[in-house]
Amino acid sequence: MTDHAIRSESREIQTLYRPQVEQLGMELHHRSGGLEGQVDGDICRGRFQANPAGPYCLVIWHDITFLREMDFSEYAMTDYACLTLDESPASNPAPYGLQPCTKQEGNMVSLVQQAGTFTNRMPAGFRSQTRSICILPDYFTELENQWPGQVAGLFDIFAQPWPSDIALAASTALSKFAPGRQGQTEFLIKTHIDLLLARLAKSSSALVQSHEPSYDCDLVQQAKTHIQSHLGGDLSIDRIAQSLYVERTRLCTAFRHQTGTSLARFIREQRIDQARHLLSSTGEDIAWIGRQVGYMRPSSFSATFTRETGVTPIAWREQYSRVK
Repeated sequence: MTDHAIRSESREIQTLYRPQVEQLGMELHHRSGGLEGQVDGDICRGRFQANPAGPYCLVIWHDITFLREMDFSEYAMTDYACLTLDESPASNPAPYGLQPCTKQEGNMVSLVQQAGTFTNRMPAGFRSQTRSICILPDYFTELENQWPGQVAGLFDIFAQPWPSDIALAASTALSKFAPGRQGQTEFLIKTHIDLLLARLAKSSSALVQSHEPSYDCDLVQQAKTHIQSHLGGDLSIDRIAQSLYVERTRLCTAFRHQTGTSLARFIREQRIDQARHLLSSTGEDIAWIGRQVGYMRPSSFSATFTRETGVTPIAWREQYSRVK
């Protein structure tokens, strides 16, 4: 593949298409504000086009026919939201290993794709003809910064069914993206996407409320998992909310409702529990143990530990040793 990239795209966006076109032996060239390519080889034949909507969003159109069976791998550096209109022939043999998705209007699906590598087994003769919008979390973060509290939960909505009028509007928006169409500037593409997200945001409050019990439960479990795996890192509530693509207030409210305690209290308890474990199972000094549970200053760790347990870290270790 030629070493071209869309001027404004991020590295995370590049990983959504560059490894794929390399597998197909396709060369991409600048055209119409994006990248286009064609291939006619032993593996496959077809066309591909990618147009940006800023550094965190990409519209992809492709029509590829696989001439022989192959494992086709895709890779993402980070989670992303995706909306796809599948125009592939109904007579297609079904590929094996497709990712779970939510069926919307007609042949349109949406999903929240997790970071990592996933592989589909593409049968010989399979024709993949789709139009997709791929949106990174930073796109939603920028919207939230511009319109605080008005676009909360949009990322998660891509994993849920949409009202029929919103799904129809999304299908119409996707149908406007076509290879070689004149006037497909980055500005106009982004405008179409922002208008779609605005309609989605308008209905997202009702969507979240209709899924609230299960949504809150899943959200709280994700928060707990994140906290327990990052006890030595930055566990500010803002950072946790950002990592889960949810508004801070929404996260704190859901956590207290589901657990009966505050998020800050839960973080503190988890850190102290881990500190107790390290004090009893290792001979490491107090400063080292403090750093493992997120306290860079020994004095801060000792003060918090003493306040939570009633004894200093050294006294707790001595008591544990005597009991043992």
